[in-house]
Amino acid sequence: MLRSLTAALLVFGCASSPTSPTAPPPVGAARVLFLGNSLTYTWDVPALVKAMADAAGRADLTVKSVTYDSYALEDHWSFGTGKGELQSGAYDFVVMQQGPSTLASSGINLTQWASTWSDEARRVGTQPGLYVVWPPAGGNLDAGIANYESAASSAKAALYPVGEAWREAWRRDPTMPLYGPDQFHPGQHGAWLAALVIVAVVLDRPVADFPNTFPVQITPIQEQRLREAATLAIARYARR
Repeated sequence: MLRSLTAALLVFGCASSPTSPTAPPPVGAARVLFLGNSLTYTWDVPALVKAMADAAGRADLTVKSVTYDSYALEDHWSFGTGKGELQSGAYDFVVMQQGPSTLASSGINLTQWASTWSDEARRVGTQPGLYVVWPPAGGNLDAGIANYESAASSAKAALYPVGEAWREAWRRDPTMPLYGPDQFHPGQHGAWLAALVIVAVVLDRPVADFPNTFPVQITPIQEQRLREAATLAIARYARR
């Protein structure tokens, strides 16, 4: 499963580099580390989370991303950059994501490495959580969701139910353009919905608190349906 480090580091400069230690955050601040791959860095979901928090009066939320193309949690553990960030103890939350994990074997791998990362996160005082993603168009969304939920339960981790929110959005509007052109990575609508779910769960606030600051052509009715989908997914599936 491990990917070539050379290939990983050549993906559009998406890999995050280690940073020097930062000053202690203000009381009540939310410091979020994202570990993932192109499903996180496409449309820069962490930056959207930050923008939404800022617009809602929570400028004390900060984000850091360690993302490499096609990386799973096992790859991140072996490469070490994300592990070093986590072990710095500088984060309140770590939001972890790998591929769709729709197969039984990939579900087992996800559970194993979610547990490994979650144990390490708790050791340094960070709350671990899994960002539930989606398969390519036509893939088994239900199986991927089930594997992520099972992994989060086994790892005693929080759950950011983005995949469920996508499913609920399509139930309201089957034409909702959540995918990008390749029918796998998120488009603007899909990334916006993902960020909305994550920021609402991290800050434990209603989705209505977060203005749409993303420069995307989301119509009023689409925004209403996306917010309804996020609200329902969080109410039914989120674990903090």
